[in-house]
Amino acid sequence: MDKKYLNGILILFLVVIWGSLIYKYFGNSTSLDQGVYSENIGVNITKDYGIAKDTFKLKLATRDPFGVSRPYTIKTNTKPSIKKQASAKKPVINKPLAWPTITYHGFVKANNSVTPLILLKINNRVYKKREKDIVNDITLVKSYNDSLIVSLNNNKKTIKRQ
Repeated sequence: MDKKYLNGILILFLVVIWGSLIYKYFGNSTSLDQGVYSENIGVNITKDYGIAKDTFKLKLATRDPFGVSRPYTIKTNTKPSIKKQASAKKPVINKPLAWPTITYHGFVKANNSVTPLILLKINNRVYKKREKDIVNDITLVKSYNDSLIVSLNNNKKTIKRQ
């Protein structure tokens, strides 16, 4: 019984609120023919819509607020500049790297392992290593289904799957 009583009160409250809003919007309208007519009494009303000017002066900044620009001065050297001759450097000769024979046979990845187990043959010797392992100064960088990226002395090489 309490729920029905409470719902009735809330619905009545809702109707009162909406009724007052509708009355304020629609019910309180005045039409022109109901108002009092005023005749020209002789009062001269002038409306001044002029906008007064806002006068002010801007002061220019005498210094740079960000400290970026500096006064430009030309430096003059009275002494002639003496250029030093560069010492003769020996040219660097890059010797070609002797890559061993590497064949890539794929990889095996278990369900619980993070990195795959790579199967490869280096100089006719079979190795089973993981990524980022080092074998005979060769680092196994990344393995894919069809290729393997290896590094020897910071020189990378891609090896296709056999």
